[in-house]
Amino acid sequence: MFQPASLKGVSPVPVDERIRRAILPLYYLIIIISFFPISILEYYYILAFWQDSYYFIFLLLFPFNLVIIIHLLQLSALIIAGLILKITNLIHAPKEGIFNRNVKDRDYLFWNIRNIIKKWPLYLTSSNPFPWWKNRFSLRFFGVKIGKHSIVDNSWLSSEFLKVGKNVILGMNSTLITFGIEQDKFFIRKILIEDEVLIGAKCSILPGTHIKRGAKLAAHSYTNYDEILEEQQLYGGHPAKLIID
Repeated sequence: MFQPASLKGVSPVPVDERIRRAILPLYYLIIIISFFPISILEYYYILAFWQDSYYFIFLLLFPFNLVIIIHLLQLSALIIAGLILKITNLIHAPKEGIFNRNVKDRDYLFWNIRNIIKKWPLYLTSSNPFPWWKNRFSLRFFGVKIGKHSIVDNSWLSSEFLKVGKNVILGMNSTLITFGIEQDKFFIRKILIEDEVLIGAKCSILPGTHIKRGAKLAAHSYTNYDEILEEQQLYGGHPAKLIID
């Protein structure tokens, strides 16, 4: 039905090929502008230390310079994408619902536009040597709610219409995807994960799922659309069903 766009750990932000070509200049623009801050930084770094008496200092500071470049590029990409995203949302606000998978449907069109805006910064943060940047910072920057002490670093999370509570554990390679495609229909539904939920490895949480406080989902399970997992209960299977001891 659908799957994460990449196996690298980047958040699933697919773009319809019929729309990609038309909005590709926007993607390139975000990339180009995000390099401006590090270009200025490197200009002054080289100007200051690439001299006969400072070569040693240049080499000594280079590892620190590299770390700063990585994080500055990510931060600038997030800020630029965030500003463009705010303008885009003012033009057409994101909303839940069932829409036509057609480029003439404004909800479907703007969902694709939002994805291409977020694709570059999310790609950068997923490639970061510090993985917690992706889910604990970048997705929060785009409005995803992730509670304190939740472990979500090794999972795929959608970049909108998602709320994860406190002390939640998401197993490795699990997916929380708030969109779905069924033939010519396109779905957007919010996923709500309450506090202290435990989700096993390689689980798929489909759009509209509500997992209540303390519920557990066994590994290799998936939920149905709009499914509710009750508080402090154990679920598992394909689709997930209540497991009674």
